[in-house]
Amino acid sequence: MPFSSESSPGNRRAYTLLSLLLAGVAGLVNTTGFVALGLHTSHMSGTMATLGESLASGNVALVWLAAQLLLSFVVGAVSASVLLELSQQRPRGRHSSALLLEALTLGGIGAWLSYHPSTHEPTLMWGLAYAMGLQNALVTRVSGAVVRTTHITGILTDIGIQVVRLGSWLREGTRGQGLRGLRRRLWALPTAVEFERTRLHLGLGSAFLGGCTLGPLLFARLGAATLAIPCGVLVMLVALDLSAVATSGPQAMPRA
Repeated sequence: MPFSSESSPGNRRAYTLLSLLLAGVAGLVNTTGFVALGLHTSHMSGTMATLGESLASGNVALVWLAAQLLLSFVVGAVSASVLLELSQQRPRGRHSSALLLEALTLGGIGAWLSYHPSTHEPTLMWGLAYAMGLQNALVTRVSGAVVRTTHITGILTDIGIQVVRLGSWLREGTRGQGLRGLRRRLWALPTAVEFERTRLHLGLGSAFLGGCTLGPLLFARLGAATLAIPCGVLVMLVALDLSAVATSGPQAMPRA
């Protein structure tokens, strides 16, 4: 199917497209949500820290908000996993339900913000956290727990690991062969698994940053209509997932 990480070129291209576009969606949703509502919702490390700090200071209101965001993220992950389990027997479109649910969630939040531009309604924050949990679980399942798109810590870690592995791969190719071995390795670089993984994670980091930059810029001009962009991306991915090129079931990408 289109979003498989199996080795055929078409599937790998679609898998890469899915990962990069969803990383951009997460960055845009995260910063748009922060500008509109005052909280980051694509990653839960800061929310967990806020929960601990609030418990220590006795700020009950913030304790409840942080706990609600954490629970919403988990519920989103559960929802994606349930939808993926229920769609396992489909010949195509196995990820379309989760993608469409995320699009509807973000679209509903955008519509509400359009009519209530100054609101800080906690329900909207729950919705954004829910959508990001949904997306994170979806990509985790598709990639075999190799790729996540809603936070940058793991991506930066993977970039560091893959740079070292790429260097080791180059060094092994030159052992006992000098410049001739180095030239051979460099010639084979575009098809090397180590290079492909490094390029993917660099692309994920760039896509997330691009989304983070684009979100506030567009929100200053378009307001809540900015959320129509990730909705459009998600609908496009649904169409791709339902397309006629869908074939066999996914296989997980080998772990880095």
